[in-house]
Amino acid sequence: MTLLKRCCCGCDLRGGSLAIGVASLLLIGVTQLVLGIYCLLNIDETRKRLKFENAVTFGIVDPESDAAAYIFLGILLLVAIIYIIVSLVLIHGVRTKRQFLLLPWVFFTFLNMIMAFAGGILMLINSHGYAVHVIAGVLVLIISTLWIYFTCVVFSFFQALQDGDYW
Repeated sequence: MTLLKRCCCGCDLRGGSLAIGVASLLLIGVTQLVLGIYCLLNIDETRKRLKFENAVTFGIVDPESDAAAYIFLGILLLVAIIYIIVSLVLIHGVRTKRQFLLLPWVFFTFLNMIMAFAGGILMLINSHGYAVHVIAGVLVLIISTLWIYFTCVVFSFFQALQDGDYW
C-alpha cells in the first residue's frame, strides 16, 4: 500500500518523482557544485565571510588557516557530486520504472534534510534575536519540510512500483 496516491501538484507519482529528480539535480546538486567551485576559486573572500570556530574543526585544524576552508569546501563539493549522482540515478529509475534505483536518492535526501532541519533549529536557537538569523532559520525549516515531503512522494512511487501499480 502506497504512502501517497498523488503528488501535491495533482500529477501522478511518476510525473511528480521525475519533476522532483530534475529539481533536486538542478536546485541542489548543480547549484551546490557551482557555489563550491566559486568559493574555492575565491578562497580569500570565502575565508573572510565564513568564520571557522574550534567547534567546527574540532581543534584539529587552525580556524584561521586556509586548511579549514579547504576541508569545508571539499566536503561541500563531495556532497554536491554525490547528490548529482543520486539525482541522475533517480531520474533514470523513474524513467525505466526500476524501483531500487529510487532508494539512493530517498536515503541521501532524507539524511540531508534531517541534518538541514537540525541546522535550522540550531540557527533559531543561536539567533540571539537577530532578524536575519531567525528568518534564515525559518526558511531552512520550511525548505527541509518541503524536501521531506518530496522524499515521501518518491518513496510512494517506489511502493507503487513494488505493488505493481505502474507496470
